[in-house]
Amino acid sequence: MRLFTTLSLFMLGTTAAMADDSTGRPAPLKITAASDARTVIRGIPEEAATERFEVLAASGETVSYVGLADGPVGGVVFKGGKLHGTLTRAQAETFYACRGYATARHHYWAQEAGRWTDSLVRVAEPAPDVELTFTGKSTMKSIKAVLENPAINQVKALVEMGTNPLKVIKVLSKARSEHRQREHDEDMLEELGKLMPGDAEQRLADVLRPEDLTFLERGLVMAYPKYSVEFMVDNNKIQALQQPSFLQLARVKPGMFYAPNTVWSNCTPEKWIDAMAPAAAPASASVMAAPPQG
Repeated sequence: MRLFTTLSLFMLGTTAAMADDSTGRPAPLKITAASDARTVIRGIPEEAATERFEVLAASGETVSYVGLADGPVGGVVFKGGKLHGTLTRAQAETFYACRGYATARHHYWAQEAGRWTDSLVRVAEPAPDVELTFTGKSTMKSIKAVLENPAINQVKALVEMGTNPLKVIKVLSKARSEHRQREHDEDMLEELGKLMPGDAEQRLADVLRPEDLTFLERGLVMAYPKYSVEFMVDNNKIQALQQPSFLQLARVKPGMFYAPNTVWSNCTPEKWIDAMAPAAAPASASVMAAPPQG
């Protein structure tokens, strides 16, 4: 069963000001100091986002992030549910690549989520407000490209069924089955979308048992490949949630994490900013990296 993409984690419920403009592109999205992180993230079209995650920081504060597929802003960082700052496109691509590199090398990045997000907050350029513009086009790394759409198969089947009565019955029966499955998927996504860092592991298990399970040195990852969503759990609490699933991508499509001229040896929670390709790296990059924490 392929996944219906119009509902996905973080994007459930109503979204603000996302009607198409006269050019057919999604309307710009204005983020202010009063904006709510989840509402903003839900307002970003799937073709315009490369990833989104929420992490429970060591301070107990939630850090949220959304990477963007195109436009001048590479990513937006939120602290405590409110706008903190932005990344450049080169910074966002390196942040994505380095965490993917760590995960593909069997050290799931969210095991060190606090350190990654500490450096993310430091590197981000503080911004009192920001306006996001969207082209309406999808890229290879967009969430829309990663997720699968069953509507495509269903429409194709209905077009190709011709006039054979037996085939008509078979296809329509399959369509009804897929419709019921989509309704189930939407219900599950709605419930998963209510979960937040700090929630009990049992609450997640009550919503849906994991489709895949990875045991870590500390904690475990409860993953749902069908929805390309994963939850990192430690001490019986959700510590991080992410879409798309980096563990899934690392297993089946690690090439998604490739970025030309990346200095892979610098792909650590504190030094990832120094892994940027030389032409893209800011002169002050090394100053931004904090020393490793014990």
